[in-house]
Amino acid sequence: MSDVKYFNFPVTLLKELFEDKQKVLNDILYFALYSHSLKMDAEDLYSNSEFNKFTTAAKFYNVDLGGNDQNKKNKLKQGKALFESIPTDTPKVGLNISIFWDYYKNDKSEFEIACLAAFLAIKSILGTKPYCKTDNSFLWARMSGNAKAIKDVNKLSEGVKKYANDYQTVKIKTALREGWKLVTYSRYTRGFYVSFTLDLPALILEAETRRKSTKEKQYRQHEKEIVKQVLAGLKEATS
Repeated sequence: MSDVKYFNFPVTLLKELFEDKQKVLNDILYFALYSHSLKMDAEDLYSNSEFNKFTTAAKFYNVDLGGNDQNKKNKLKQGKALFESIPTDTPKVGLNISIFWDYYKNDKSEFEIACLAAFLAIKSILGTKPYCKTDNSFLWARMSGNAKAIKDVNKLSEGVKKYANDYQTVKIKTALREGWKLVTYSRYTRGFYVSFTLDLPALILEAETRRKSTKEKQYRQHEKEIVKQVLAGLKEATS
């Protein structure tokens, strides 16, 4: 069983990732800590306070909250406010804490930030599925922190607009394949298939099997409609 830990948060927190990486990562951190604190059961009633659960959640993730108790309470307040302001059914995603701290502690180029946004967008689209089919408009929307696809590029976040074209998106997908373990497939498909768990042959098999099944269903439906038309014609001709 993997001992990798993740900060889980709603995709809406990604909206200002390009504009203020540090603020967004802080929001992700405090949201994740508060969310995790709600699942914690302390050993005694005194430790069962909201503040102690929050600090215990920080220890679980080996996070040094820094500062005095008032400073820590402010971070708790921030995490709680975020948690309560975002609908519970908002799509969520988990970010490996090692990737989180790499981006938190180090300077990153705009393209590296775009790769992180795309990585999280695809993970949020996949959810618990081993693979799925998506398209660029849905990818860009999730990169912008939106739950649903956005057809109008002008409605994307400012940071994502620059990458909302085929050239930049191909570059991002290539980077994710080479450094983030993404597997993609898009032969004769509207959109593309993605997975972080299947290898390429397995993903191709799933995609082609699904395509064959879809074509058969479309043919049977077309055949059904033709039969209906022919029978209607025969009935009219003999009446």
